[in-house]
Amino acid sequence: MLILRCPGQLQHLEETLRRSLPAALPVLGTVMTVARGNPASHEILVDSWPHFGVVLTRLCPEENKDHGDFYTNQLTVFYRDEGAWRALLGNTEVMSWTQAFQIHGMQDGMYEAVREAADAKRLRLD
Repeated sequence: MLILRCPGQLQHLEETLRRSLPAALPVLGTVMTVARGNPASHEILVDSWPHFGVVLTRLCPEENKDHGDFYTNQLTVFYRDEGAWRALLGNTEVMSWTQAFQIHGMQDGMYEAVREAADAKRLRLD
């Protein structure tokens, strides 16, 4: 996964996500916040650039001090490629399955993919 920090990349991503509303709304809000100063210390990750399949936002790992707080550990996701989303769910470097977290997204199939990944890891999903 690549972390987008360049203002030009963030602007391009914002424009791309606007064309995918309403499904991209949770991610778009975080991208806009990061592009305008990032007061909440989030980071924007993509599987590839500029032709991404998945965009994931999360709190910067160095700011994530309470691994049991699923309100703080919120992720937002938008994907164009469900296979890329499922592959990301298996990547423990991007998502830490050892801590509590919430995932927000508005696409069909998102919940089912998370459920299958949690089942494969023998983890309880609430």
